Amino acid sequence: MHTRCRRAVLLVTALVAAVSLAAQDARPAALPQPTLHHYHVNSVDPERSRDWYAQFWPNGRKTTFAGLPAFGDGIALVYTKVAAQAPGGYDRAKQRSDPQSAFWTFGSTIKAPDSSALRARLQKVDARAFQPVTLYGGPGGTGTAEYSWGLPMGHTISTLDALAKMPTPPPAPAGQDYGYYVDPDGLLVEFAVIAGAPADDFGAHSHLWHEQPLCAANWYVEHLGMQMAPTRDWVTGETGQPERWEPCERPISQVVTYASTMRSGWLRSPSGNVRFANSTWLAYPRQCHFGRCGADGDRPLARSRGQVLDHVGFTYPDLDAVIAHLEARNVTMQGPYALGDTRAVMVETPDGLALELIQAK
Repeated sequence: MHTRCRRAVLLVTALVAAVSLAAQDARPAALPQPTLHHYHVNSVDPERSRDWYAQFWPNGRKTTFAGLPAFGDGIALVYTKVAAQAPGGYDRAKQRSDPQSAFWTFGSTIKAPDSSALRARLQKVDARAFQPVTLYGGPGGTGTAEYSWGLPMGHTISTLDALAKMPTPPPAPAGQDYGYYVDPDGLLVEFAVIAGAPADDFGAHSHLWHEQPLCAANWYVEHLGMQMAPTRDWVTGETGQPERWEPCERPISQVVTYASTMRSGWLRSPSGNVRFANSTWLAYPRQCHFGRCGADGDRPLARSRGQVLDHVGFTYPDLDAVIAHLEARNVTMQGPYALGDTRAVMVETPDGLALELIQAK
């Protein structure tokens, strides 16, 4: 090659490299971790729901957000009044929500030795309004109880194999118990009683379903600024915390765990866990694989908009940075739009869970 040609090739190569580096420098910086702000509920009677939560969580208070009724204690439930019952509420007969979106349940953590005081108090307030969801456990899900400690090995998540190896389960250690209620709108509410919890917490933890939980974890980290959290594989017992799951598409294990709201047990592997500023999100596989929900039940997850749980709100200190970050990744957004005295955009996860990203005040 002639010297002049070589110089031209080197010059073009250098220019391409410079342009590539400039593009990388122009790529928006990583986002700070978001803060969970609220769960947005479509409710026929918001006042009835707020009354229910005032009994369930006496430390909370009725309030408003963006002109809408709300109830909360740090994290809020925000209500849009609707004319008819929204779809997606928990169905006790089917032992699941139908149709099922990617949102499963939000939960309250209570610092106490066990759940007996909570259950006794709510039973006294209104036994019908606070009827616990039946939990199943033991080999084949043949045992039932209203709280996890009422079941063999109910103090820990156990596979059938683990149960079979323990014909006489050890006594439940003090300090961990859980169960579920259904609020007046049909939202599944978990109570997790943990003696070692740092404090009572109304709503910072929630659980999700995803078609591919590890891919979902990657999406939350890449697009929303969340971070990977330690994740246990409930089948192998191994714990992982990669920067990114590769490959993220994994076969859904048919090994089930108990205690479970489904008699057939829960599918828990693979699962993805991500953290944000004030808690974590744990995602499990969609539960209706393998014909577990009947012949017509094995359907993709439904979009959350219009369901009982319509969307989830997160705040960021700088919404413009969020918008630039999402635009660089070709994420479709609705907005920005005014939201009370601030503004927000709405996005959807690949499985249709709507997320409202809000400029923090």
